[in-house]
Amino acid sequence: MPIGNYDDLKSAVTNWMARVDVAGNAADFIMLAEARLNRELDPIELDAMIAGTTGSREIDIVSLSCDRPISLFLAQAGLNEAEMTPKAPGTFPLTAVAGRPRYWAKDGDKIGFDRALDADYPFRFRFSQKFALSDEAPVNWLLANHPDVYLAAVLTWGGLFIRDDVYAGQFQAVLNASLPEVKNIIAQSKRGLLTVEPMLQRLGQAQRGTYNAGMVEWP
Repeated sequence: MPIGNYDDLKSAVTNWMARVDVAGNAADFIMLAEARLNRELDPIELDAMIAGTTGSREIDIVSLSCDRPISLFLAQAGLNEAEMTPKAPGTFPLTAVAGRPRYWAKDGDKIGFDRALDADYPFRFRFSQKFALSDEAPVNWLLANHPDVYLAAVLTWGGLFIRDDVYAGQFQAVLNASLPEVKNIIAQSKRGLLTVEPMLQRLGQAQRGTYNAGMVEWP
């Protein structure tokens, strides 16, 4: 069975441990595993296409598990991207007349604008992502690309819970062997970002034309 989301991972815990009595503890194992994964691994930088709705000042981004916002671009089809001006929450005036937004801020699990939108605008949101699966955020980069690492981290805690040091140690060994590989992948993606001149990067983005919906790596 593929491990593609939060519910799949919780089911995998029961299947791999062959114990239905730990099903209710799977969420705790995942949370504890993520505490280590977030300490060990740098946040990954991603792009997500998000949609603004006519009449609304906000876009809900809870499903993205955003650790840090980086940039926001208006990405209308057929037009060059336009970078939006970021501000700290509460530091820009709110405009009563709907229109194209000028300022934006990440405020909790939402992106807020200085005015209500006068149309359904598409945006490309660049952000760094923490690893924190939940019902509201059932998928993240690490689970989508390295489910073996996620499962090993989770089952290490499962073994500790049932007081089986041998079982926990087996998955701890898998995790320890895999983490350096993932660290290298993340480091390479960041080096790729740093070696591209900003002007050339913007030109390349404009020439791409369209972007896949959802989260994509964008080195």
